[in-house]
Amino acid sequence: MMNKHAAIGKRIAALRDEAGLKQNELAKKLTWSAAVLSRVENGDRPLAPEELQTVLDGIGTADALKLREILERQWQMIPEPTLGDQDGDLLWEAERMAQQVHALAERPDVKQFYERRLLRYQEELLAKAASVGDKRYRAAFIGTIAVGKSTAICRAEGLEIPGSKGMPKAVLETGAGGITICEVHVRRGPGYGLIVEPCTEDEVRRHVADFANFLVNPPQASRSANEDGEGGSSPGISREVERALRNMTGLRRRRSEKRSDGTIIPSVDEARELAARFTDAKSLSVEILSRMELHKRDRRDIWHDDTTGKPPLDWLQEIFERVNNGRSEEFTLPRRIELVVPVAILGDESVSVTLIDTQGIDDIAERGDLEVHFDDTHTVVVLCTVFNEAPATAVRQLLTRAQEGGVRTLDSHAAILALPRPSEALAVKDNGFPVQSAEEGYEVKGEEVQLKLQPMGLDHLPVLFFNATEDAPEQLRNFIRARIKAVQEWQRNELCEIIAGAKSMLENYEKDQAREAMAAAARRLTIWLDHNEAIPAQTKRHVHDSLVAAVGAAHPRTVYAAIVRDGDWWNLNYAHQLSHGARRIAAGIAEPKLQKFKEIAKNLLQDDQFSDAHDLIHQTVRSMEAGFDALVRKAQLVGQSIHSDEMTADANFWKTCYSEWGRGSGYRDRINHHNQSWFEEKNESGADARVMQLVTDSWHEAVTTVRHLLAQD
Repeated sequence: MMNKHAAIGKRIAALRDEAGLKQNELAKKLTWSAAVLSRVENGDRPLAPEELQTVLDGIGTADALKLREILERQWQMIPEPTLGDQDGDLLWEAERMAQQVHALAERPDVKQFYERRLLRYQEELLAKAASVGDKRYRAAFIGTIAVGKSTAICRAEGLEIPGSKGMPKAVLETGAGGITICEVHVRRGPGYGLIVEPCTEDEVRRHVADFANFLVNPPQASRSANEDGEGGSSPGISREVERALRNMTGLRRRRSEKRSDGTIIPSVDEARELAARFTDAKSLSVEILSRMELHKRDRRDIWHDDTTGKPPLDWLQEIFERVNNGRSEEFTLPRRIELVVPVAILGDESVSVTLIDTQGIDDIAERGDLEVHFDDTHTVVVLCTVFNEAPATAVRQLLTRAQEGGVRTLDSHAAILALPRPSEALAVKDNGFPVQSAEEGYEVKGEEVQLKLQPMGLDHLPVLFFNATEDAPEQLRNFIRARIKAVQEWQRNELCEIIAGAKSMLENYEKDQAREAMAAAARRLTIWLDHNEAIPAQTKRHVHDSLVAAVGAAHPRTVYAAIVRDGDWWNLNYAHQLSHGARRIAAGIAEPKLQKFKEIAKNLLQDDQFSDAHDLIHQTVRSMEAGFDALVRKAQLVGQSIHSDEMTADANFWKTCYSEWGRGSGYRDRINHHNQSWFEEKNESGADARVMQLVTDSWHEAVTTVRHLLAQD
């Protein structure tokens, strides 16, 4: 953390630059030596108050003259923002309001009605100010494999090196999909380097066990198996992980070769040759783990320096490829890779941005590692799609699930990125006639995207068409920057509403007319609460609905991988699917009630007789929204616990499901039959009952909180 003297020095240097003054020019104006001013700007020499004023007068700009006032601010409730924070004034306004609210709430003569509201305002001010003050943002790129996410990210950030035929090559490894072994984060740091978050020892052992099982028990190429998709590559292990394990152990595949004399050297799979020497998968796993020499693979980061003898990006591309493919003897299997560069991401110095290259969707889109980004209020979700299918089915599925799960921030936090290949836009036809330019093709396709999103009420989502081969990188950078600014504006607006409400309440504290208006508004809202607190005893939806749908849509190998892990598989995770099922039930019941409450509140806000009660009405709406958000999050946790507390302990269930593999077509139907039987017969719909009880209790809690704000005692 930068100390105060260093922060002041850095801010003075920035103000001097903004004023168009060179260091020696300002020093001359101050009659100081350039060396002294340099030490001040570097934070090596503190300034006395009168010296600071001299420097600021010398710079002479409005921002410079304001710095003295900023430094005199006394922050008591909210963490002090950094000097130069673009939201510094807004946060100071929130700080002053929080101080006033706190002071009034502490008075012994404050009425209980006001005390409850004051404490609520204090909580709101602190929480929302923390959100505005947090300048760490993320842009999560989500899409199917081979859609071009990695290429687009590298193009936008200039992470490219010269390639063959004059075409640039991305620093992140790219290809036809199934290339990147884990999620990759691109962020700013002290230099060029990689930081690797490794898989845990248990995760490595699980991957090795899956690989060994595949080698010892290869899938049968029977007709019935192939019909249902059970044959083919290793079930339970991704091709990326299998490739890395082969490289880490030296168990490679060698293709057949033709000699000059016409004879053919047959292909060799060294892993299968090794497996032939073992009678069981456990023994083979021990041998594979031994060959990996995990005790030597303990490095977690690596940084570029002059001794590498290579340009930073060339070195970074080479190191990333080695770590990603398991070809580095110092690194184990990565769970996440951070690619660090010493420049501001998106070229924006005012925020700290991380670009997240998620693992491509290779089967079902409804994955926990993807859907978690919709709930992060500091993350922009960039849904990537191939041009001809825009918006792709996976994109629409994720948006639908977010809506079903009660995500209320899609308008401000989601965007669509269509990634056309060269000439695809020119192949578009408008009313049967070819378009005349790529821009016209984008326009026609954009109208198609809006039509497809209209039934979801999301036809207003921002869309960018970006050809990573031909379009200027600044187009994508500007698009992502604009989405982050939209998130910031959303956060600021919420804080401004809270500040305005608190200010209005303080101004009306002693006014009888305002108290009467608030009492009248409270009566109206309380009547609605009286009639809408009850929750239905049953729901037509079930906690396991999402799980059954996901199993039915997934590839059989994906289902098998989940089964052998007792439902704990990243590509088809039972806990995640059940959490969404529970959340879907909760949102389906509570969200219509929330919308009705907001409609009542809107009507009151439009009625002049309640003008002095606007702050109370807005506060109750925010309270109800917070209660709804808490409700769906709790429901999500209940869904997860159903798997962790009950299903994982049922060894017979998993054993029965495991025995279904290899019995031919209908594998997924058989698994779903067991899933439904477990919930509807063995569990006796207890999961649904748990969620319904949670919804009832949490909605009652939300309503009670609003009642307390409305109570006039």
